[in-house]
Amino acid sequence: MTEKQPESEPESLSPETLSGELRALLAAVRPMISTEISYQSARAGLAGKAMARIAGWGALILAVLFFVLMALIVGLLFALAPLLGRWGALAVVLLALLLLGALAGLAARAAWRRLMALLRDGNEAA
Repeated sequence: MTEKQPESEPESLSPETLSGELRALLAAVRPMISTEISYQSARAGLAGKAMARIAGWGALILAVLFFVLMALIVGLLFALAPLLGRWGALAVVLLALLLLGALAGLAARAAWRRLMALLRDGNEAA
């Protein structure tokens, strides 16, 4: 009967071969990583330029809205002046703007409190 000799370690798992394969894998992956970093950098640059353009358009929109509101206020003053007098029209428009501002402030405070409750408790409060 022949004695079975212990099988030697397969050649593909020897440390020399494994380290060689790891070096080859690292050499193959290095250009891919470099390419991915370049791609993501280009995307980030493109997104930054787009955000700057969007911010510019947003600023223009806000400026236009400001002038639209000023025209509305002046128009209301002119329209109400014959009915209530100049000071009466001014008082009505001023009180309406104060009421609108107070409502906006209350809505902002409620949103702030919901956010703080969400952050404090860690669960969804919305």
